[in-house]
Amino acid sequence: MKSRQPQSHTIFTQGLFNGIAGSYDRWAQILTLFQYLSWRKFLVSKMALDDMVLDASTGTAGVALEIARRHNCKIIGLDVTRLMMDAGLKTVEKQNMNGRIQFVQGTAEQLPFADETFDAVVSTYLFRYVQDPSATIGELSRVLKPGGQLVSLEFGVPPPRWIRALWLAYSRGILPILTIPAPGGWHEAGCFLGPSISRFCKRYPVSRLEEMWGERGFPTVKIKYLLGGVAVAMWGKKRQ
Repeated sequence: MKSRQPQSHTIFTQGLFNGIAGSYDRWAQILTLFQYLSWRKFLVSKMALDDMVLDASTGTAGVALEIARRHNCKIIGLDVTRLMMDAGLKTVEKQNMNGRIQFVQGTAEQLPFADETFDAVVSTYLFRYVQDPSATIGELSRVLKPGGQLVSLEFGVPPPRWIRALWLAYSRGILPILTIPAPGGWHEAGCFLGPSISRFCKRYPVSRLEEMWGERGFPTVKIKYLLGGVAVAMWGKKRQ
């Protein structure tokens, strides 16, 4: 299936993540001040899992592996970037999880799955990289069974002023400098991340995301601000 994303948008996303795929997990942990793994564990702790799970932005399969360690279910990891999934596949094979986790290359905006396939759907840091977040939530809802759970984790701009000031200093000034010695395309990612998060959060504040979830079939959405709002976890069940 062809993606609904403009080609230039898809190419940018693939290029950005291809450049950091080989060292993604290590540097993601460092650059989030060692919060990345704890955020991931918190997200998975909110999932009430059954047989079939879609990890709709699997990347290097970190969330998929966390799910597999906690629950006896089948997981399909989908991502637009082949090199990220290749890195994930190596880790999955190393941990003998390749019977539990399968990979599919594709976009969350046009999922190659039938309606109501999955018991749970999870996404991490997805919505900044799609053209239409509301439509993407609708597509995630489409493949989710009634009563199934959608769980997401996104970066945010912290609401408290003093935390926001620190976050701005870190994301605009420190992060680009920290990534200068990092391998591959990390410096490009370090310069891109802060402005990208700010633009997204200005257009889609948490209150608007909550509304979009409701419009797409999730009447009750729970929200947890992590590290003062540097990351935002959201989860809810699809209307029966």
